[in-house]
Amino acid sequence: MAPLGPAERVLISQDFLNSAHGQIKCVDCHGGNPNTPLTKEAKADAHAATANFVAYPSEKADVYCSPCHSDITTRFASSLHYTQRGYLERFKIRSGGQDLMSDAKMAAGFNQDCAKCHASCGQCHVIRPTSVGGGLERGHVFYQTPSMVNNCTACHGSRIGEEYRGLHAGEEGWPEGIKADVHYNKGYQCNFCHTGDEMHGDGTPYSYRYIDNPSFVPQCEDCHPVESDTSNIYHKTHVMGDEKLACQICHSQTYKNCNSCHVGGVGITGHSYPDFKIGKNYMKSALRSADYILVRHIPIAPDTYENWGGSITLMDFAAAPTWKYATPHNIQRWTPQTDTTGTTWCGQACHDNHDKYLLTPADVDSNYLDAELKANAPVFVQ
Repeated sequence: MAPLGPAERVLISQDFLNSAHGQIKCVDCHGGNPNTPLTKEAKADAHAATANFVAYPSEKADVYCSPCHSDITTRFASSLHYTQRGYLERFKIRSGGQDLMSDAKMAAGFNQDCAKCHASCGQCHVIRPTSVGGGLERGHVFYQTPSMVNNCTACHGSRIGEEYRGLHAGEEGWPEGIKADVHYNKGYQCNFCHTGDEMHGDGTPYSYRYIDNPSFVPQCEDCHPVESDTSNIYHKTHVMGDEKLACQICHSQTYKNCNSCHVGGVGITGHSYPDFKIGKNYMKSALRSADYILVRHIPIAPDTYENWGGSITLMDFAAAPTWKYATPHNIQRWTPQTDTTGTTWCGQACHDNHDKYLLTPADVDSNYLDAELKANAPVFVQ
């Protein structure tokens, strides 16, 4: 996204000075030398490391935020947004159980390339995330609800923000008719489904974003209890029947997939592409009981981390599939799967297109096929 202008990045507003946070002295959070003159030339002295200048106080939320917000910071300290434990645990699965951070070179590479996506309190509630250039998006005003565009999708943009806002419409290579998510068109922002309780965590150090905690993990059924709609034969068959389908199978549109990615500044080495694939639910639980789900190809490769030069490799790359559980944010009531125009039932649009919709070994690049077939929980639909 476009960076903020110089003034937008650094200047505070009168609104901030009038706020509760604005009554706190700058040096109480940021340190620095308050006795330097207010000149451009004195900036270095004011911000000198020797003056204990702290650019991002909320990186140490237990010190700077908890005196007033301990109920949140205590829980947030173990959340996925703060610890990135989900990423580290996924690495551990493919590396034979090794801890990425136990190797100095790997840890340095992770901190340089990946940890910039780690979220502190300020990157959601004061500034734009540093991964997109930072900046005082509202003149240093602390805002309770993060901006969907400047905060949430600044980090979660490629496979969430673009889908949710319908930004693939008209793009080369994408099918016609791609639309923004129906919830976005109704004016719903991220926090309509993803509440502060979910973002801040509940104090449990979960290892994955798809956790089994119905108290704060959003589910379609929270607003759309299909069990009460016995008049819909498709719901009765596909959601309450013997073989259950995830809601997105019928109500999602084509979504983005990516191939291999490499660290060290190389980035995506394969192209991203639109696709729509149904796979077996390889992580069934009481909360996610569907037999079939949508899967998305993720940008991972056996040599993804070689550029860091560490001693840990993805020696057990085949321990997890490269097509992973997906929940696309591009929901529509009518999709190519549900549109029965000119037909008598959705089977002619969906069931008769197995080769188009079902993930099979033929969909997997030969470089990854062995890994996919050996995965602990294969996702193929035969």
